[in-house]
Amino acid sequence: MKRFATGAALLIALGATAMPAFAEHRTALRSAAAQLGYAYAYLGPEDAVALTKTGVTIVIRPGERLFDVNDRTEAMEGTAPEFHLSDILISDAFYKRLRAISVRYPSAVPPPPERYAPPGSVERGPVAAGAISKLTVSQIPGTQEVAVGGKAPANLPITITLAATLSNELPDVVLSRHLVTADPDGTFKTDLSIAPGYFRGSILSVVASSGVGVAPARTTIVLKAPNGGVTVPAEALPKGVR
Repeated sequence: MKRFATGAALLIALGATAMPAFAEHRTALRSAAAQLGYAYAYLGPEDAVALTKTGVTIVIRPGERLFDVNDRTEAMEGTAPEFHLSDILISDAFYKRLRAISVRYPSAVPPPPERYAPPGSVERGPVAAGAISKLTVSQIPGTQEVAVGGKAPANLPITITLAATLSNELPDVVLSRHLVTADPDGTFKTDLSIAPGYFRGSILSVVASSGVGVAPARTTIVLKAPNGGVTVPAEALPKGVR
């Protein structure tokens, strides 16, 4: 009898521990982004997702409770985001946090009111499909910028991530992220600063990514001097010094 009571108590304790996980309502991040007016993009180099709207970029990493809001790192309430099939699930507490941030950076069209979904349900938004292709990058002479272009599904929001390989002794460094949108014919192009990676001879990696259903593209370039190959008379040594 004592053994039975102990076993029953253990089962009750395990059930009580497991109940919050099943009862907690989680929302698909892609659906939350659409509701709150964010553009959603998958960041291949970081295995993360960027939510972007005018004035703010939020970077969320599955399994981590720390997330980036522009140039600062913040801690979220509730459980950490987690992968589920082809999307990422977030807690109600983090959804409310994203909504509060969205209110500080209003879009032209306000987000719709919050909707209730039964506990345990998963809200899913439309999933784009396709691939980013023909990604190109080239230095713009006379500047510390690169021209980036490529092809993607029409009207798709695309996140372009610049990362630098400075040395075989150092890990790659993410320099910046930029949001562009493919034209109706699927082309996209933009000029981007390489700041703060002003280091000639380093390898600049350019990654174009979008939602989880869209295959990203990657290309690299070795950075040269802004006017490499140009002879500037002012820099020529006088004859007497040669």
